[in-house]
Amino acid sequence: MPDPPSEQASSLAAEAGIPLVGAALMLQRGCRTADEVREFLEPSPARLNKPDSLPDIGPATDRILAAIEKGQRICVYGDYDVDGVCGTALLTVALRGLGADVIHYLPHRRSEGYGLSLDGVEHCRQHKVCLLVTNDCGSTDHAEVDAAREAGIDVVITDHHQPPAELPPALAVVNPKRPDSEYPFPELAGVGVAFKLVWSLLSRLGRPRQELTDLLDLVGLGTIADVVPLIDENRILARFGLEAIRSSRRPGLRALCDKCGISDRPLRSYDVGYVLGPRLNAAGRVSHAHDAARLLLSEDQEESARLATRLDRLNRERQVLEEKTMAQAVQLIEPPGLHKQRVVVVARPGWNEGVIGIVAARLVERYHRPCFVIALTRDRGRGSGRSVSGFDLYASLKTCSSHLLGFGGHKYAAGLTISKDEVDTFRSAINAVAADVPEDVFRRTLDIDVVADLDAVEPGLVCLLSTLEPFGPGNSRPVFASLGVGIVGYPRRFGTNHLKFNVRAGTEILEAVAWKRSHDLPDMQPDCPEALDICYTVERSTFRSRTTTRLSIRDMRTHQGTSAGEPAD
Repeated sequence: MPDPPSEQASSLAAEAGIPLVGAALMLQRGCRTADEVREFLEPSPARLNKPDSLPDIGPATDRILAAIEKGQRICVYGDYDVDGVCGTALLTVALRGLGADVIHYLPHRRSEGYGLSLDGVEHCRQHKVCLLVTNDCGSTDHAEVDAAREAGIDVVITDHHQPPAELPPALAVVNPKRPDSEYPFPELAGVGVAFKLVWSLLSRLGRPRQELTDLLDLVGLGTIADVVPLIDENRILARFGLEAIRSSRRPGLRALCDKCGISDRPLRSYDVGYVLGPRLNAAGRVSHAHDAARLLLSEDQEESARLATRLDRLNRERQVLEEKTMAQAVQLIEPPGLHKQRVVVVARPGWNEGVIGIVAARLVERYHRPCFVIALTRDRGRGSGRSVSGFDLYASLKTCSSHLLGFGGHKYAAGLTISKDEVDTFRSAINAVAADVPEDVFRRTLDIDVVADLDAVEPGLVCLLSTLEPFGPGNSRPVFASLGVGIVGYPRRFGTNHLKFNVRAGTEILEAVAWKRSHDLPDMQPDCPEALDICYTVERSTFRSRTTTRLSIRDMRTHQGTSAGEPAD
């Protein structure tokens, strides 16, 4: 457990005019001076990096402008997740605004898979495309780029995934993760790279800055949904992207917000990650991603309303598939004890490839170890992996590449293709890699940011926490610990298995909610002073137009140190 706020925090609190606990949080986020605090809490678009240092940005810009000038058809080729769909919509809208003859193409997840496909290249040939511009894919697609070139189609790749040592023979590969990249921030989402390419185009043409600003809703949506680190440029794009989504003039985005019931309040990263994002993703998971792209590109309110309703229905279908797949995966894992291995690898015929990534993420939450879920079809399978902090999925797959037909991704999320006969061998190989990783990596922990008395949860801190948004990787929602907290009144059960009770914070009374902890109710004595040690996050809850501060309990124990129950999953 961390120490209480230090003298350095006290000095920063006085200098920056923020609460002591807030200063401790800012120090953890690398802010040492009042100016650095202000830069973090008040991100400015003026601090965005210009696109000039991105690799191949010059040739990419030149070729696109030449295509526009000559009236050549351009195809924007994206990925089927939210990041790829947003990048596809962004490039399509921007190129149309420049007078380009532009179409877009998104692959079918099941029949074509991730990245450039030969079917997609053939589609471009049939539609007389002269220039193919990828977004969120393409860095590993050598054969497909070769096929495009043979068909007389130039290829410009924009991507953010880890590229191989040998790049495809494209005209340009705009990827901030290239080893030779001089771009100062390599963690842009795919839509962020697309945004930079449009910035370069508009700058070259001397177009108004407003044309770039008008794209921030799509940038914020894709950046937050893709779970990239929300630091540096991504924090700026996500913060202003959230504001742009709220005021977006795109009929499709407005219709989706209306359908989700979030149009009448300020948006948070949670709304993108858990409300809008899943519905946009659902199209590519259980149907075809072109429905999501059509929604974002729609200029008709009635069409937008129909598409928003369809995405909502597809999301419910996705939830049913996900629950079924999760239950089947657990049955394959627990009886033979696979969850005791350092890396869980589970495979089964008939699984829908659209939900295996979500199921892998849920298995990581359940077992706190890297998990791969593989959908088998005849003699091969496609798999999706998710990881924990401290275990690099991409590097581990590289080590095990002799057992794979293909793979890609990054530290915490990756995809693979594999022969059915190699699944068991791959499981052994990747667990051999994990044997060299410290055991603590596979042990569930709860990271506490600050230990403080509960009366530190006052309006000044709550206000500062709201300016820390958007939360995500690299800027997680702060977790606090308070010891010897008094219960006020009678705790009560609500919902299926949740617990609600009041606690004393100085002269104030705060509501606390412990999710999935109703089994602790018998141990919760009413009106008991100094009853509990609690770990919690501070949240604002709105109900019937009334907003209150609430504690969301992450773990708790009796003040003497005896646990009041197991940590919530």
